[in-house]
Amino acid sequence: MPQSLRFTLCGLALACFAAFSVAAQDSTPPPRPLTEQERRGRAIYLRGESPAGREIVAAVGELDVPPTTVTCGGCHGRRGEGKTEGGVTAGNLTWSNLLKPYGHTHPTGRKHGPFTESSFIRAVTAGIDPAGNTLLTAMPRYRMSAEDMADLIAYLKLIETDRDPGLSDTNIEVGVVLPSKGALAETGESMRRVLAAAFEELNARGGVYNRKVTLRAFDPSAAGAAATGGQVFALVGGVSAGSDAELAALARAQEVPVVGPSTLMPEAGTPPNRYVFYLLGGVTEQARALANFASSKSELKKGRAAVLYGEGSLAAAAAVAAEEQLKRGGWASVTRQPLRQLGADGAEVARRLKQEGFESVFIFGAGGAEGALVREAATGGTPSLFLLGVMDGRDLLSTAPASFKDRIFLAFPTVPSDVTAAGLSEFRALLEKHRVEPRHTAAQLSAYAAAKIFVEGLQRAGRDLTREGLLTALEGLYEFETGVTPRLTFGPNRRVGAAGAYVLTIDPEKKEFVPASGWVKAY
Repeated sequence: MPQSLRFTLCGLALACFAAFSVAAQDSTPPPRPLTEQERRGRAIYLRGESPAGREIVAAVGELDVPPTTVTCGGCHGRRGEGKTEGGVTAGNLTWSNLLKPYGHTHPTGRKHGPFTESSFIRAVTAGIDPAGNTLLTAMPRYRMSAEDMADLIAYLKLIETDRDPGLSDTNIEVGVVLPSKGALAETGESMRRVLAAAFEELNARGGVYNRKVTLRAFDPSAAGAAATGGQVFALVGGVSAGSDAELAALARAQEVPVVGPSTLMPEAGTPPNRYVFYLLGGVTEQARALANFASSKSELKKGRAAVLYGEGSLAAAAAVAAEEQLKRGGWASVTRQPLRQLGADGAEVARRLKQEGFESVFIFGAGGAEGALVREAATGGTPSLFLLGVMDGRDLLSTAPASFKDRIFLAFPTVPSDVTAAGLSEFRALLEKHRVEPRHTAAQLSAYAAAKIFVEGLQRAGRDLTREGLLTALEGLYEFETGVTPRLTFGPNRRVGAAGAYVLTIDPEKKEFVPASGWVKAY
């Protein structure tokens, strides 16, 4: 992908976060961005996690438990408002309430004066209120660093006014990052129209808990005018190819959910970036699935395997993933090297592979050289050839010789059978009703699936919607059926919904792809 397009897409993401929010149409002013300290405090309050990586321990009675299982927000409420469950009342933790000058009288009759920062710290760590009374045993005692405690207090001082961007009582503002110029402009517009139709259809049914979804598309031309605007609640669909790392970093920094961006290089990260949810696996997941499929053929594992790659980061990433997965699979010999080291064209590469005795060849980003490789290889020993359908091998469908029957395998992230009759009918009805021309169908189906996943997350998150609630709801999706993709599963440590691929082979006589396997997992 040209470097100019890479920066264009990065600019799209930057513009999106600065975009003018629908909150300007509401009476409630847009929230101010949290400081870094307040963001760290929110992570401690809501998730029991120290963003700095420092240890936090929760003690319930005599038992130490992970703080993630007894979070502050879980008992005291998302906004510190306090609540009662099972006969136990968790008090109001908003800072204005804690500092009331006339103090507090609790349902149990316990009384004490207003909190200070130091007395609050003692209550959290030792379970003692400002009057020296012992708190209920149901209240965990937390051990954490002074720095984490300061972060928590900083967040509590504004928790009652903390409101997620792009969200009002009547509206959910979402963005989509799409190029309006260049090679992907037409594809981007076709995706935008599908998203707009899906949300218009949702709004006509009353929205989600009486909130309507408003969609805004962003490109760099909007950046200047939008520099002082608000933020969106989430990003849905769109194209992140070429700026995946930048978009993922922005999502993490701004704590904005990104649902279903289209890319061949998901930036899930280690540990996973909790704010980004990809629908399909990229080249690395597909390469791992292809390697796992090859490893299921025990006779191949005993021979030599070559992992070859052409120019570009996608090809190199796929090769590294395949090599690692083959070694995990117990292959006797795996060699990874650039195509250019073996020859100037496919025929020369094939001759070198024969000379060195490679029986299995994984090739990524061949740039058309695979055709000549197959023709040359057909004159002698015939290796097993493994490719990614999104990168290579399409021409082999019409040119593969008969000797390569059951010897060429291609991985695809999705196949036509993933589109169910019901899913296709629903998709076509949406396009027809909203007068959306069916163009760039794969991109449109991706946008449609992203919208379905997002709406499902909204519905599961409930009426008291927050970004945090949306993330938790999406993490709970298991084998979710969109009707137009493989079934999708997410989790706290899983951010690629369909992490794997289907493997197809070529029937040289019929000139068609035929299944070589069902779904193959990447991990």
